Amino acid sequence: MSENFKKIVNAPHRFMEKLRKKAWNAQADTAGKKTAKAVGAFVAGGTEFLFWLTKYALLDNHLLRKVESLLRDMNLKKDEQGKANLFAEFSKKYPDLSAHLMYYMMFVMIAGGVQISEYATDKIEEIKTERIIQEEKQGTFGAYLDKVRPLTPLLIADLIAKEGVRVNEQGLHIPYKDSRGIWTIGFGSTVLKDGTRVKKNTPPITDEQAYELARYHLENKETYYIMYCYDIANDNIDVNRTSMAFGLGSIFYNSYSKLVESEHDRNHKERFAYLRKLYKEYGEAVPDSLVKEAFQKYPIKNLMSFGEAWMDNQDTGKMADRLGEFLAGGNGLRWRRWLEAGLLTGDITPQMLLDCPVNGVFEFYKYMDKRKSAFFVGNVGSRQVNKNTYKLFADWLRNPVTKSGVSLKKWKKVSDYMPDDVVKICRSNNCVLGGDVYAWSPKSEAEQEKQHKIEVETFVLGYESLYADALAEFKNKNYKVAAKKYLYMINKYPNNALLRNDLAATYNNLGDYDLAIEQARHVLHIIGDKTQYAAAQYNAGVAYENMGNMQKALANYKLSLANGNKRAKLAIDRVTKLLNKSVDKRTSYNKAIQNVQNRSTSKQTGVYIKHLNSGRV
Repeated sequence: MSENFKKIVNAPHRFMEKLRKKAWNAQADTAGKKTAKAVGAFVAGGTEFLFWLTKYALLDNHLLRKVESLLRDMNLKKDEQGKANLFAEFSKKYPDLSAHLMYYMMFVMIAGGVQISEYATDKIEEIKTERIIQEEKQGTFGAYLDKVRPLTPLLIADLIAKEGVRVNEQGLHIPYKDSRGIWTIGFGSTVLKDGTRVKKNTPPITDEQAYELARYHLENKETYYIMYCYDIANDNIDVNRTSMAFGLGSIFYNSYSKLVESEHDRNHKERFAYLRKLYKEYGEAVPDSLVKEAFQKYPIKNLMSFGEAWMDNQDTGKMADRLGEFLAGGNGLRWRRWLEAGLLTGDITPQMLLDCPVNGVFEFYKYMDKRKSAFFVGNVGSRQVNKNTYKLFADWLRNPVTKSGVSLKKWKKVSDYMPDDVVKICRSNNCVLGGDVYAWSPKSEAEQEKQHKIEVETFVLGYESLYADALAEFKNKNYKVAAKKYLYMINKYPNNALLRNDLAATYNNLGDYDLAIEQARHVLHIIGDKTQYAAAQYNAGVAYENMGNMQKALANYKLSLANGNKRAKLAIDRVTKLLNKSVDKRTSYNKAIQNVQNRSTSKQTGVYIKHLNSGRV
């Protein structure tokens, strides 16, 4: 290392050393000057230390000088052509610079290795957690839900094609009355997440919020759950094709189980009352075994014609024909049942719906001049779906027009109202039964944050500012203020599960564990909002853990994990370790008591028992 370089390296260090000594030796005859003297010396000393650290850690230390010496004194080897290695030549010519470059590369490699190691550890832990969640879900409704969820975008497209939309000049969805005079918003939603009905003054919502609201009703109410109950409990049927699941999803969303069994049948009523009770208690963690037991206790007795075809595992064509027996109640049922039949058989594809004009199926129905034979032919008992009309529908989609011949090509399509990433996934044919790509489950952190924001907005529709204030108080650890704000909103919206979960978390931070459990119970047993089960069970677990009831804490954490909360995995590990220690301690205690009982009673024995009871042994 050159002397000039050493001087440059040492200059700041020596300058600050002189400055520190000067500040320390300065005369100070007043309290203010003495304070300034101390502060000046402290700052100068701290800066000097930083210069010293920089010098000996990075610029001038024994290792660097050793490497520099080795590079300067090394012998250059030449190859067969008599040429030396360029890197070796450079290193010998500039040993100082080369030593520092090698030193810095070593630091970069070490730092990079640490980062890669941390990333790999996190990734492995994430994969393990995902695997554990999947294992927890096996044999539950949650596993079935993962199988059918990729169909959600298709069913929402089905809704838009049938129901249409109502938007204002800003493109926001506004409340409107449907054909039955019921206030509706978005893609056919008549009820909000907190259980309140849509009203004339319900605030307008965006396309993303309309999609989220429809997704919520499909996945977290009873549409998929009804399909699951029949599918899992009956060995004779197997919903194993996308078109079949698509058609059944549309049928159950609009008619529940009425087309499968008589709604007046006593067994049907009692069975589904029990199954709904299970769903309210467990959420996605409903076990297959309990569903099968329900069907054994309340067997199917009074099947409808469509139900008979399905339970007999007949082909989808015959199932589709049976839908023609349910046309009473209005002209609209003809094209709706025809649409469901086409979804079952695959004659109406997801791509056809995505390209359909908004409310286009009804426009096509009017275009066909409401002819009964256009959709179903034959009489009751032998009615068949008119498959030729599906070809006409496909042709009509290429050039959609009204009955009077007015072109609908300028109308927005169904896909225009759906999130772009969802449409992209569906157009690439990934929205299939059991698909690995989930349109509703964004992968990147930014996408997850965006999705979470939309989910929260649909929960706090109309009072975002109040919620933001309460959340800000919570994040700033002003828990008492946050609790008051959450309570104020809950008084207005008592069935908002998100607010109650937030309040439960607030009570946990305040140490009011009984109140936290009360809020969690309200979500689970009164509101029954399945999207909030994982959070409610986790909040209950936190409360029980802090109260010392580890068994109940573990049970709630496990349910939270089964309902999809990854964070519960760490809590389960923690509580399990505590319980294992407790078991070991109890075993040791029992053994010690047995040993004591085998001894003669004495004062020493009494002291020994006292120590055991104090928990020291």
